[in-house]
Amino acid sequence: SEITEKSHHVHNTQNQNRHHRKVLTKLTNHYPNSTFTMGSSQSSVSAMPPKGERVLIIGGGPSGLVALKELREKGFDATVLEKAAGVGGAFRVAYDHMFLTISTKLMGYSDFAWAGRPRYAPRAEYVEYLERYVSFFQLEDGLSFNTDVTGAVLKGNGKWEVEAEKDGKKMVMTADRLIICTGSNHNPKYAPVPGFTGETMHSSDWRSNKQVAGKRVMIIGNGESSADIAADSAEIAESVVLWARRPIPMGPRFLNQKSGDELSSMEAMQHKGSRTEMWEMLETSTTSPVSQLQSPKAYSNIRSDWVEGTLKQANHDTAHLNAVMFKNAMSSVEDGFKRSDQIFAVPKSLRMLTATSQGKMDLVIAKKAKYEGKKVTFSEYSQKNFEWPVEASRVETYDVDVVIMCTGFKNDFAWLKGVNIDWNCRNWFKNCIPPGYEDKLAFLGWTRPHQGGIPACSEMLSRYLGQIWSGEKSLPSNWKEQAQVDKKVAESWYKEAADYHTVMDYPSFMESMAKLVGCEIRRPSIFNLKRFVQYYTFP
Repeated sequence: SEITEKSHHVHNTQNQNRHHRKVLTKLTNHYPNSTFTMGSSQSSVSAMPPKGERVLIIGGGPSGLVALKELREKGFDATVLEKAAGVGGAFRVAYDHMFLTISTKLMGYSDFAWAGRPRYAPRAEYVEYLERYVSFFQLEDGLSFNTDVTGAVLKGNGKWEVEAEKDGKKMVMTADRLIICTGSNHNPKYAPVPGFTGETMHSSDWRSNKQVAGKRVMIIGNGESSADIAADSAEIAESVVLWARRPIPMGPRFLNQKSGDELSSMEAMQHKGSRTEMWEMLETSTTSPVSQLQSPKAYSNIRSDWVEGTLKQANHDTAHLNAVMFKNAMSSVEDGFKRSDQIFAVPKSLRMLTATSQGKMDLVIAKKAKYEGKKVTFSEYSQKNFEWPVEASRVETYDVDVVIMCTGFKNDFAWLKGVNIDWNCRNWFKNCIPPGYEDKLAFLGWTRPHQGGIPACSEMLSRYLGQIWSGEKSLPSNWKEQAQVDKKVAESWYKEAADYHTVMDYPSFMESMAKLVGCEIRRPSIFNLKRFVQYYTFP
């Protein structure tokens, strides 16, 4: 009921406030040069006196907010310019039933932990978390909403001249440094559908399955958005087929039976009294110190043993279909069974596999699709649903009213004028600092962990930028060479994600950033057994 929902909301808010008050004592020790005050319901930290250097931060998503907080704490006059009416970035405008693919433990900031047990939060709750972060650290006066940046140029005097429009009025600002936190996904990429006469749309236009009620739907792509859109469409559309040219392994959010129906499991986690353990989360097996002790071969053997055991059971459920997809993907690439899913950019959602296993939609992996009016014919099959391998001569035709393209995005920095930047971010130091602009420009949100969360990466990078730009630290003397070494390692490792230059290894990245920032973790004593076990087994 409405009363129950309001009561639960108030109860949850009170818990969050109590949790944040407990953090206050830790913050006092962590920020000895800062002054803390208590508000009516939240604590906050005020910035140190500004040094006069102005930093403009483009984008008010998770990366932009943490950059604002960290730069202010180093004394910079920092301001976020955000096009939307509030914080959150892509999470603010995302579709219904979008849940985090990373648990709240790794999507939160280190000094503003989520209260309660770890879970996969819905996107609206994540936006609320970011809003609380802004309030807690009193960042409101550093946020300029409804501000669309239309141009930026680095002038001869070493300052940025930034043009923007706010509430219909043009404005010009100057800054000593610029941090771009708009990510790398800007303009939708569309797949060619020559001869198709039905409706087409991009995943960026998707809000809910009401858009396809009663229609015959085809989804192009096999990423996280396609998994959600296909599964949601299957509940209300006349028919759904998801098509991809090649198989890729899919990562489960949970390590147990909860991944059999991820949506139901994630929705249940939001209710009071629901209990989820950290060991149930995927990142426990991919980012914990003990998991890093495994060799790639040992990890691959464990995965292969699970796959073979699941295939033998042949339960025709989500896990079974996931095993079929995994074995198909590993069989289709070089070194697949030696290095397993570690060479792919793995989507972390099984929702479309659940819908397929329940007979609500079809999953087609085939090299070719031919469009004629509202008919689509697939050929050169690799897999259909649980069937693999499939005869290459197989041909099937589907009636389709609407094609939804989950085909990604391309970046657009036409507004950033007069710069000479290689847009392969692996040529930048830590996917953040482009050569030639190390004292003037940085990018956040270009570190997409193979496992782990972008916000944590952006937090570490923001701290480091504050340190080097304030003169507290310097870039390594060989930082350009280090960037090239990191690039070669990433390219040789993520061979089947060659176009995803943002993909990187989370544990090694965070360890390297901890050394640069000066906040390396100390291993607990074995005599403190609980902390010792947590250190090695938790993400």
